[in-house]
Amino acid sequence: MVQINLAKLASSADDSAGAITDTRGYVDEVLEKVCYGAAYGSNEARRIFLQSVKDAVNKAFDGWDEFACDILVKTARLAEEDTAPKMYAVIDALYAKASEKAYSKWYNEFDALIRLEMIKATKSAAEADAFIDVNLDINNIRRVAIQNAVNRNDYSVAETLCLEKLLDDAARNSYSRPLEWRYLLFDVYDKSGDTQKKIDTAMDLLFRFDAKYYPVMKELLTERGVWEQEYSGLLAELGNSLPYHMYMDILSIEGESAKLLEAVRRHRESVFTYGKQLAEKFQDDVCAICRDDIFRQAGEAENRPKYKKVCANIKRLFDYGGASEADSLIAELIEKYPRRPAFLEELDAMADKLVKKRSKTGSPASVSLIHSR
Repeated sequence: MVQINLAKLASSADDSAGAITDTRGYVDEVLEKVCYGAAYGSNEARRIFLQSVKDAVNKAFDGWDEFACDILVKTARLAEEDTAPKMYAVIDALYAKASEKAYSKWYNEFDALIRLEMIKATKSAAEADAFIDVNLDINNIRRVAIQNAVNRNDYSVAETLCLEKLLDDAARNSYSRPLEWRYLLFDVYDKSGDTQKKIDTAMDLLFRFDAKYYPVMKELLTERGVWEQEYSGLLAELGNSLPYHMYMDILSIEGESAKLLEAVRRHRESVFTYGKQLAEKFQDDVCAICRDDIFRQAGEAENRPKYKKVCANIKRLFDYGGASEADSLIAELIEKYPRRPAFLEELDAMADKLVKKRSKTGSPASVSLIHSR
């Protein structure tokens, strides 16, 4: 019932906030629990299966076949010899309809998985394996094959299944984000205990812009006892390869303050991300960069949200130890932009906040701030 109503909403509602997608995920979770919880061959299991077949052809799913597939892929495992033909008829009809449209390749992924679940439920394990073997070109089936190989500790087969996809798509994806097969490959090496291949794959993922693998790489190399000797070279390579924000995050984590300051000089807006950390050693440099960038932002600001952002960064400058710089900056901006009443209101409010903040610590207000008021 929920899935049917979601399909109706998808035809007319604005789902820019993702509520329909989120709710589909909740439906999936419930169906997963129900279908695993129902005893195979029981009256409850048969009722669930037959109801799903009936619901899958509801008119609400016209143009939204994926909503129907979400249901069928969960309930297919409850198929029995006498009920399976009913679902086969439905997915055959969906397949015929999908083959006429541009998204038929997408539908093939669901179709194969639904068929596999029914084969596993009604046929032998050998027949299910045979179906998998002849459908490895379908990603959903290859994922099952990889998991099956891992479950039986046949890691070389799992590795080959991953590498085949990486080689197949290497030219198209050599400069893009990592393919899921690289993540699966890492998991295979993790389960097999092949440390060197884990290191190689973690390195590959890191240089393909997944910074989550930096601590993984560090841990692996530390366990090998080679982190210290590899660190400098690795950091230099990352500086030449990663997007600047990822590289700067790593510098921040490692406490590389001098290198981080150099990077902030090149990407000055990032001072408001790393200013607090850098101000511990380079307060004057941080305050100067903040001041310059705030002036730039003020010149580009033309509405209240942007004025608020400028003032928020003045507050950060104050917190970084640039109290006098913040005061004089407010005064200069008030003088420079007298015809921006909304901006003047925000600057005035920020000046009040800084005065109150000083009063809590017993610090006197600066001369520049008093004059600006």
